[in-house]
Amino acid sequence: MPVSTNRIDKIEKSIIYIVLFVFIGLTMFPLIWVFTTSLKPNDESMSFPPKLIPEKVTLENYFFVMTNSTIVKSLYNSLIVSVGSMILNVSICALAGYGLARFEFRAKSILLYVILALFTIPIIVNIIPLYSILANLNMLNSLLSLILTFQILIIPLNVVLLKNYFETIPKEVEESALIDGCSKFGVLRRIIIPLSLPGLAVAAIFSFIFSWNEFVLPIVLANSPDSTLFQVALYQFISIYRIEWGYLSAGIVVALVPVIILIIAFQRQMIKGFTLGSLRG
Repeated sequence: MPVSTNRIDKIEKSIIYIVLFVFIGLTMFPLIWVFTTSLKPNDESMSFPPKLIPEKVTLENYFFVMTNSTIVKSLYNSLIVSVGSMILNVSICALAGYGLARFEFRAKSILLYVILALFTIPIIVNIIPLYSILANLNMLNSLLSLILTFQILIIPLNVVLLKNYFETIPKEVEESALIDGCSKFGVLRRIIIPLSLPGLAVAAIFSFIFSWNEFVLPIVLANSPDSTLFQVALYQFISIYRIEWGYLSAGIVVALVPVIILIIAFQRQMIKGFTLGSLRG
């Protein structure tokens, strides 16, 4: 007896839901474990066998993290560097992406391939050259140097992302504005940028997350107490003989908060940006 189409559709949907449920469970379980560990006393967090649900809930770990002067200073540094890197990156990538989307010139396709290739180079390869350059410029242990060097991580991705987004905006809109007497810069400022806010929001969030989560560059280029970033400061809870799991977990939860707030605040723009930006590739 042939299986009805409706039954096949139900089976396919059930399989999809099961796969999604398993994927979400595997993704969320480590985060749930970190959160529950942050609510345990340090002795309980290091007990064996480990328990998911804390026997005694405490906010002592958060209190310690948020009152530790080194941690608070590093959190402040990370916010400065991440926001500064985001603003600089979006400004550069918006201009570069617009130029690649609207202007034709020789070796344009080659330039795009080079930009994409730069994104595949491991950052560890650039550590020694970057250290030498910054040392010669007397810019080690500087928040400004981190803002500048973080662009290596993000510019290739965001240039291509914004180029694809700008290509979804009809050229006729710009041509009409030019006919009406608007300058090229005026078109970019008054028309293109307002229409591109979803794409710019995605680029800004990518930039912030890459900068906020980066560990390798800060630990090498800025490890003085005044320039330490939050991710590096959390490393003090890891020693050769012991890991302070409660403090470390509380620090990880605190580190997740700015990213979660940013994503929730711009979730509509992100969805629209991903959808429209995927129309061109």
